[in-house]
Amino acid sequence: MKQKLILMCVIALGFPFTLTSCCRVEMTSLKTALQNTESERDGLKTRLDTVTQTRDQLQKQVDELTKRLVKLNSSRDQLQEQVDELTESRDALQMQADELTQSRDAAVIDARKAQERIDMLTAQLQAETGKVGELQDQLKQIQADIAELQNKLNL
Repeated sequence: MKQKLILMCVIALGFPFTLTSCCRVEMTSLKTALQNTESERDGLKTRLDTVTQTRDQLQKQVDELTKRLVKLNSSRDQLQEQVDELTESRDALQMQADELTQSRDAAVIDARKAQERIDMLTAQLQAETGKVGELQDQLKQIQADIAELQNKLNL
């Protein structure tokens, strides 16, 4: 029985040492895990700071680009208005050019008709001039004949 008592005492005294030893191993393991977790947390904090700074920079860029977009849209709208005005002016000028072309074509036709009339009148004038020349020659002949007759009558 003594042996049983000794065995029980040894077990009773050994059990806390075993538990203490297991707890120390577990504590060491937990401390290592805690250090790893803290190191990972510190790395994540650094990455979070970097991501936050990058996000802030990107937000500034987005704001600047939005402002530029608003300005560009305004410029585009102004240019579109100018294009519309210029298109209207072009259309009006094209209509004027068409009207002027029609007027020119009508004037060319009138000029051709006038030239034909001038040519016809010139031909008539030349014919009449020829007739007048003949009549003048005849008149001179008649006047000569009359003068001769008067001379004969006077003698």
